Amino acid sequence: MKGFKKEIDTLLKEAKNLIENKKYLKAISQLEKHKNYFKKNVDYLLLLAEAYEKVGNSEKAEEYFEQARFIEADIRSRQNLIKSQYLIEKKDYIEAKKLLEEAIDLNPFDPEPYIELHKLYKRQGIKKEALKILKTLLMIDPFSEYPYVELGTYYYSAGNLDMAENVIEEGLKKIDTVSFLYESAKFFQLIGDFDRAEELMRKVCGKSPDDMDYKQKLVEILISNGKAEEALDILLMSLEKFPDAPYLYQYVASIYDILGKDELAEFYIRKAIANSESYLKEDSMRMLSELLIEKGKYDQAEQILREIIDYAESSWLIMDAFLELAIIYMEQERFGEILQIAKGILREGLITEEEKMELLEIVSDVLEADGKLIASKKVCEYVLKNSNDEKQRKRCYTRLSRLKEIVSLEKLWKKDQQNS
Repeated sequence: MKGFKKEIDTLLKEAKNLIENKKYLKAISQLEKHKNYFKKNVDYLLLLAEAYEKVGNSEKAEEYFEQARFIEADIRSRQNLIKSQYLIEKKDYIEAKKLLEEAIDLNPFDPEPYIELHKLYKRQGIKKEALKILKTLLMIDPFSEYPYVELGTYYYSAGNLDMAENVIEEGLKKIDTVSFLYESAKFFQLIGDFDRAEELMRKVCGKSPDDMDYKQKLVEILISNGKAEEALDILLMSLEKFPDAPYLYQYVASIYDILGKDELAEFYIRKAIANSESYLKEDSMRMLSELLIEKGKYDQAEQILREIIDYAESSWLIMDAFLELAIIYMEQERFGEILQIAKGILREGLITEEEKMELLEIVSDVLEADGKLIASKKVCEYVLKNSNDEKQRKRCYTRLSRLKEIVSLEKLWKKDQQNS
């Protein structure tokens, strides 16, 4: 970079000296030789324009003056864009908007300031202005993915599915990139046109045959389209290529479960457990416990759920396992065991405050079912006092009212019994 700057500085100095000494043609010759290297340098273009003006070639002079003006405007436009991004981070939206509008005025053919301005309007919820920007973008950069994806999303959110679909299809006529095909496939999946989503996703996979994320999306769409067997074939072929990928075993197990092939589903989910570690292993264990519960194998499911609670690092998985285990134990009236497990989870301190409130709400349920109404009432009061979840607070308030009434009736009954 230093060498490049030195070279252009030397060239400009020599050309300036030639112009000052009225050697205009020599200056032009010297400058034109380096046109391919320095054609985006404003000072270079201005000197060239000056030299042509001196020899009376006003057409050439104006051409280079215009190029210099355009490049200078573009540089200022880019500077405004960078400054606006900084201001947006600082939440100074008014100044950011001014800079972006100025950047557009300086270079109305650069799509980036329009995109940033659209994002700013979107962030502020100014929908009409955001829509105008997107329509302008379609005109100045009709081969860009951004306006089609954003317009499609806008019309979908507004409930205008026909307009949304038309915009995406219009984009597909012009753009054939993997990323836009993928976004379009997701859109058609969202609106329930699984045939079109499948068609586009197959194109994506054809362009990127080794990308497993794209294959997973195709599998997802095929399942939604009632083609579970085809989805299974894709996954089994992928497993041949990636035999140690636990998430593939999970997918295969899920499809066998959909197809009602329980033994194969269990076989592949156990393979997922054997081939994974940490969170993926724990998640696979969760899937296996769900499968075993569906099949009525509660003893096996209980063993796995207890293992998740004892060893999982994810608080979400611990809570999910506790809830499943609590349902099994409640049906079997094993209330004391639920309470012991809940105490263990609270003692470990791995769950969040929100999850703690959820667990205590379950504990209150269990205590009530076990006939320990006063204890249930105390736990419910604690949740009501400490929970930030409005729906949970309403549930607790309703339960607390019911528990107070039951406790009150129980006291009256005992008093009546003593008097009699």
